[in-house]
Amino acid sequence: MLYDNEAAKKGYSMRLSYAKNRLGMTLSPGKSVETLSRFGLVGIDNVGNDMVMSITNRGKEFIEVFDQLIELFAAKKPSYAGKVKVRYELTGQEKRIIVMAYKIGKEIGRDFIALKTLVEELYPLQQNQANKTSAVSRYISKLEELRLMERKKEGRNTYIRVTENGLKTIKEQYLNGLMN
Repeated sequence: MLYDNEAAKKGYSMRLSYAKNRLGMTLSPGKSVETLSRFGLVGIDNVGNDMVMSITNRGKEFIEVFDQLIELFAAKKPSYAGKVKVRYELTGQEKRIIVMAYKIGKEIGRDFIALKTLVEELYPLQQNQANKTSAVSRYISKLEELRLMERKKEGRNTYIRVTENGLKTIKEQYLNGLMN
């Protein structure tokens, strides 16, 4: 309050009774003021039955640093001047899998698509789909670790989808804005 008073009214001191009334306190804040004085944050003088407080330079610095800490730990998201971008070095097959999974999902209008459908699109003329499913599943495991894809099982069927990070990666790195 002293800091605000100094900034607003250019007043460097305040009576303790005035501060007490302004804050709506019923008990005397005398011990608190004495503690602040002991640490050099305020100066106090006894004037009659009241105390007069004045903020010190150290007190001003403390308030400024405390305000900075409040801003730092506030619930709002920090805005970084130069946001960090992560680039993934994916193999050609991993790129094909993530882009194809996105395209199939978009065509059928669902987030999750059957793993079997993806394998059939990637290898349309292959006789041995089981081997290809196993290989694609390993690639998807790596993409899951990178949080670019997600997998879920329902009964005997496995479903996959491209995550938000995966979608962002596709847009930024592999399709160069052609998806919009």
